[in-house]
Amino acid sequence: MLEKLDTLGACLLAVLMAGTFLFFVIAHAIGFKYCKKLFGTRKITRQNQEIPLDGNLFAACYIRTNQPRVLDQHIHHELPAAFLYRWYSEGKLKFVQKKTAQDIFNYLSIRKDAVIREQEENSLYQKFCEASGEDGLLDVDEVYNWSYRHPGNLYGYNPEDIGKEWFEDRKMIEPCNPKDKLTNLGVRIRALTPAGAAKARGLVELQNFLQAQAEDKPCDPVDTNRIDDLLCYGQLFGIADKLAEKWSTYLSEETTLVVGLCRDLAQAFFDGNNAATD
Repeated sequence: MLEKLDTLGACLLAVLMAGTFLFFVIAHAIGFKYCKKLFGTRKITRQNQEIPLDGNLFAACYIRTNQPRVLDQHIHHELPAAFLYRWYSEGKLKFVQKKTAQDIFNYLSIRKDAVIREQEENSLYQKFCEASGEDGLLDVDEVYNWSYRHPGNLYGYNPEDIGKEWFEDRKMIEPCNPKDKLTNLGVRIRALTPAGAAKARGLVELQNFLQAQAEDKPCDPVDTNRIDDLLCYGQLFGIADKLAEKWSTYLSEETTLVVGLCRDLAQAFFDGNNAATD
């Protein structure tokens, strides 16, 4: 009797494992089929350092998180890191270094009177203003503690939805259709129009260029006139540190330090919020 139960259990386990494997195979096939429809049958290999999507980071966030098998990554601290570096390059943040007998401490001083026209970007900016305290200095521990004390939605809105609106406003997303495809994670999405796909392709081509730069693979020389924009997207792709090291001859020591500081501040912002909501 016990032997029959053991055999039955083993059979059920085998069936369950086979069913799970089959589910993921089918989901992968659906995602791959959709990818072919969106971008053609060939993998995107072209490298291009043009800034895509009119520089809209929310639109880039939408493509990275909601379009299957394009970049297929979820943005956590990378989006705030990209904004922090953009604000620094625009002069809204200043680098501050304090030396003590024991150590050297790096901060970003934030202008609390800066004007940001885009409502969603300004919402994120104001959060960092609050996290900087009365002295206006962004410190990693202080940002973490502030974020922990203010749990809830990381941004106050869904950045992917804001990015989708960017495509909708330009009529680059197909109308709602009950037959919309599913991603390999089972999330229902709306397809991009051919014009929208061309825009999305530009983001992939930029990532290919920056990844080649970071990994020291063959690629065109970097355009130093747009190096701040490229580092901003490097933050979005999580490779800004590698790029700063590769481009060290073009960057000041301060800029190199700021690249890492933006990443650390954004990570603290995400970690504090995440710890509070766990």
